[in-house]
Amino acid sequence: MKVAVERAENYQIENVDRAINNAVDFIGGWEKYIKKGDKVLIKPNLLTAALPQKAVTTHPEVVRSLIKAVKKLGAKPFVADSPGVSNVKKTAEKTGILQVCQEEETPFIFWEKSKIYPCREGKFVKHFELADTISDFDKIISVAKMKTHVFMGVTGAVKNLFGCIVGTNKARFHLRMQKHADFAHVMVDLYYTVKPTLNIIDGISGMEGQGPMSGDIVNPKLVIVSEDGFAADLVMADKMGFNAENMPIAAAAIEEQRSVHLKDIEVVGSGKDIKFAFKRPHTYESMQDTYVPKFILKLGQNQLTSKPVINKNCIGCRRCEYHCPPKAINIKERRAVIDYHKCIRCYCCQELCEHQAVDLKDGWILALLKKLGIYKV
Repeated sequence: MKVAVERAENYQIENVDRAINNAVDFIGGWEKYIKKGDKVLIKPNLLTAALPQKAVTTHPEVVRSLIKAVKKLGAKPFVADSPGVSNVKKTAEKTGILQVCQEEETPFIFWEKSKIYPCREGKFVKHFELADTISDFDKIISVAKMKTHVFMGVTGAVKNLFGCIVGTNKARFHLRMQKHADFAHVMVDLYYTVKPTLNIIDGISGMEGQGPMSGDIVNPKLVIVSEDGFAADLVMADKMGFNAENMPIAAAAIEEQRSVHLKDIEVVGSGKDIKFAFKRPHTYESMQDTYVPKFILKLGQNQLTSKPVINKNCIGCRRCEYHCPPKAINIKERRAVIDYHKCIRCYCCQELCEHQAVDLKDGWILALLKKLGIYKV
């Protein structure tokens, strides 16, 4: 298994082209993956309507580079995604993706309808309700962003495919799969349902800390490419300074014997030896996933997890209220109020708040366990 890691100093198109094309050459070349006449879906991370420099979404110049590469092979590129919040067109416009598509005369598909796709290899889910046009394409390229994630630790090539679930349908999975491990196993099944041909991670800029939307911007200056999304994510997490195989999705894939171990991956390219120390999210693990007995968890959930807390930045925009899976948030006097009896600690509110109005606060027992070194992130 090969993963290519190439350096790119910035988003000038010549630097992006060089990094991506060199990385693809390292793993076999474009002709190995894309054939003349193929209809190719380029699936970026368009989490929400954020400017490219915010490092929340895949940078438009990375998308442009892929469009050019696909066209050069005589194939037909398309771009599509379904953001977790906000209007699809507004998101595509603000992120710069729609403009790139227009300039490169490439269709942007507004995913709004779904259909059922069987998951024949699924171990946790036997079918997914995904964007209706996914089956129209011969090849799919997952184009993720290098970011931390308060629920999954990191988000990369595999988690990026969650955007194939249209709009607010995503909330149902958070409601059903409240444990990190369960949600991670579902992401493994989703990967084997979509089966991307190539996995590319935009790490020229990225996010640390409270990702995927409210963290701090960093500039790793890397592009990561692999035909295997799990391998790409393992290398990404390792580069970020995390214990890569402990990340929930990686751990789930390894447990199911659907992913290689980090030691079995050959890392190549000009960035193969580079490592960072990304700030960790306040939490990406739930005490539900550890050794603590269930009856203790039930009695002390508020003190054994990090809970979302609304801070002074809240303007009462209702985004969190609308997208909260268990409907635990209401707006009162132009401020979000959380019902902690309903809250399932999915952290969607923190993930999707563009005003950074949601903090995560450890319960006092969890804080004590961390202080004593019993519970480590």
